[in-house]
Amino acid sequence: MAYVAAQIALALWAGRGAKSDADYLVAGRSLGPFAVGMSLFATWFASESLIATSGEVAREGLAGARAEPFAYAIGILAIALFFAHRLRSGGFITIADFLRDRFGGHAERLAAGVIALSATTWSAAQLFAFATIIAGASGLDFTTSLIGATLLVMTYTLFGGLAGDVVTDVVQGAIIIAAILILFALMVDASGGLAAMWAAAPRTVWSFTAPGETWVERLELWLIPIAGTMVSQEALARTLAARSPEVARRGALLGAAIYLTVGLVPVSFGLFGPQLGLPLGAGEAYLPSLAAALFPGWLMIVFTGALVSAILSSVDSALLAVSAVVTESGYKRLNPNASPLQLLRAARAATVGAAALAAWLALQGESLRNLVLDAGAIAAVLAVPIVAGLAGWRAGPRAATGAILVQIAVLGVLDYGLGVPGAFLWMLASGIATFAVLAARERRARVTSGA
Repeated sequence: MAYVAAQIALALWAGRGAKSDADYLVAGRSLGPFAVGMSLFATWFASESLIATSGEVAREGLAGARAEPFAYAIGILAIALFFAHRLRSGGFITIADFLRDRFGGHAERLAAGVIALSATTWSAAQLFAFATIIAGASGLDFTTSLIGATLLVMTYTLFGGLAGDVVTDVVQGAIIIAAILILFALMVDASGGLAAMWAAAPRTVWSFTAPGETWVERLELWLIPIAGTMVSQEALARTLAARSPEVARRGALLGAAIYLTVGLVPVSFGLFGPQLGLPLGAGEAYLPSLAAALFPGWLMIVFTGALVSAILSSVDSALLAVSAVVTESGYKRLNPNASPLQLLRAARAATVGAAALAAWLALQGESLRNLVLDAGAIAAVLAVPIVAGLAGWRAGPRAATGAILVQIAVLGVLDYGLGVPGAFLWMLASGIATFAVLAARERRARVTSGA
């Protein structure tokens, strides 16, 4: 609790100068490349990056690491190469702002709803993990722990804003890296050295595919994290807060490099930990049990702090993403003459509402990894119009709104309704086809009217 209190105090100090929505949501566009990169890493390196990934690798071998860290790192690299410079050049606060500029108000409102739902689902995953840690450490039941976790995170985010988020991200990212490197060193020592640890791993763990998978399952496993990351408001907010477009690109490249490098450490826990002969848990209990077996008591406290750091640096970013679209695409459109202070208050009110909704979703009991993948799949609904818009594809408002609506319908019916394998691929295919057909019709209409 002392650690969390210190993080809240640091966030309050960093966010004390917020006087407008831009100060609160994009830190006054003042971030340098290190702040962008470290914050991007800390935001995306969440609880499942540690807990879920190590457990999946312990069960499936290297195949369990495809989504995390490899696919997510590719998504961040895509932000650096194709999105960061162009979006920051436009001076946008949210992705929905860009879609409004390119395709009009209907596309903006649809995108705002998608971003809010995706970010709230992501927040629910992190609150689920935070409540689990609190319940395990305190003996409280899950519901009480979830309420406490939500109140803490809401306070942390409410007053710090993105400036507070970024400052604490740097601290939290350093704590995460230090804690897992210490655990890695202890695992190497318990194995008898690097060579012995490497030699003890059976050949089966090096397979990059899981037995019985179809090509559809494999393709989805890669595409959902990549597509969901590269159009995520939570991740892109860091680049939109950079002090220049070039800084945005350089910071995102740094973030991708840090993410992949650090992300390989939890993978190593899953690859080599089972060979130690220790009584280890399964699934999401695997990493905590490994840490408990290798860490002395005081270092276990540091490790718990690292887990909390991973959660705090992710959930506040997701709540700010909801605040951003509710304020910029909702309140500001309804009240265009609102003052900067009124917009700031609206953003903070949206933070409270998003935290409450995320807590309700966390109570539904879905697994940590499933919540995260759901958030990524929802965010990816915007990939087609965003990529097309940045690529300069000539199309009007109907193409963008039609593609978003069709993809929402396909994902909702095939995935959440019927549970059809490959629903995400059908969603992307339907979005591309819808956008292309409607764009062609719009071009013909313009040619006909011009003639």
